[in-house]
Amino acid sequence: MNIRTRRWLLAPWRQLRTRRLMHQHGPALPYDTAWALITLHAAPDEAAVVRIWARESPDGPPGIHYDHWYRLSRKEQQRRRTWLRRYGRSPIQLLDIEASLILSTGLHVLDWSPPPERIFGSASVPRPRSGDTPQP
Repeated sequence: MNIRTRRWLLAPWRQLRTRRLMHQHGPALPYDTAWALITLHAAPDEAAVVRIWARESPDGPPGIHYDHWYRLSRKEQQRRRTWLRRYGRSPIQLLDIEASLILSTGLHVLDWSPPPERIFGSASVPRPRSGDTPQP
C-alpha cells in the first residue's frame, strides 16, 4: 500500500484538509508540503515526524519563500486578488504556523508573493527591479 493511501485511511480529516489547502493555494503547492503544513497546524507536537520526512525528501532550502507575481497568469492573479480581498492573507498564512517552526522542520514552502498594489488602499507599491526578491 502506498504512503498516500495509508495516510488517507489513517487520517481522513487531515487528508481532506490537505486537499482543500492545495485547491485554495493553487498548483504551486505539492501534496507532500500541504500535508506537512496541515500536520503542523493540526498537531504541532508532530513536528518530529515532519522533520524526518523533510530530511528524506528535501525540496529546496528550508523556510518560507515567495513566488514571483509577474510570472503568474492573469487568471491566477485575479484569483489571488479575489482571495486576498476576502481573507486578507494567503491560505498558508491563514494556518498561522510560526515561520520558525517551518524552518526548524526543514520544509521548503512556496507561498504567495504580495500583489504589486496594496489590497485595501489605492497607493501602489513600485514594481520590483530584476534581481529583487519579493518581501513578505
